[in-house]
Amino acid sequence: MSSIGFSMSRFYLSATTLLPWVKPLGGPMIGELPKQLPESLRKWIDQRTKKNEEGSIVEEDFFSNNGRLLAVPKKKVTHQKKRQRLYAPGKKQLKFIHELNKCPSCGHYKRANCLCMHCVQHVRHIWKTQTVKERQEPSQEQELSDLDKRILYPGKKETEYNKKLKDKDSYLERRMRTLPVEEKDK
Repeated sequence: MSSIGFSMSRFYLSATTLLPWVKPLGGPMIGELPKQLPESLRKWIDQRTKKNEEGSIVEEDFFSNNGRLLAVPKKKVTHQKKRQRLYAPGKKQLKFIHELNKCPSCGHYKRANCLCMHCVQHVRHIWKTQTVKERQEPSQEQELSDLDKRILYPGKKETEYNKKLKDKDSYLERRMRTLPVEEKDK
């Protein structure tokens, strides 16, 4: 009777959420059952007790034990879906820019209440060309030949890599130029 009582008490502990008349922690559970149980439940309890008396395994199915199901994902979540869930809820996703205007000075598209990037690039280019000062070598080194410079400064040898670094236009991506506004024929 003790093994039956143990298995039944275990069953009733998990059934406390389903059956309101079952007490979660009590002595022998069979004695505390209400007098009028539904017939199907009474039959099922009798079958379980008979199986336990015969010595069969109490927990036959691990995943559907006592009405509890263990949820397991079927497939691995992709990197894209994970990023969308983390960083891009509906309000934060990229949106189209609808507030575009025509720049009054150059005629290209620009965002409303912002500077025109085409004009900014022109101003930046003008400042860069006019304000850059050429580096002058000291007066003692101006008259030296290339051979003398190599002898005086043996470590200063410009490699191909450094030459490529100085040529920024070959490897730096420039900002895309804005499109000019097309006039509509009326």
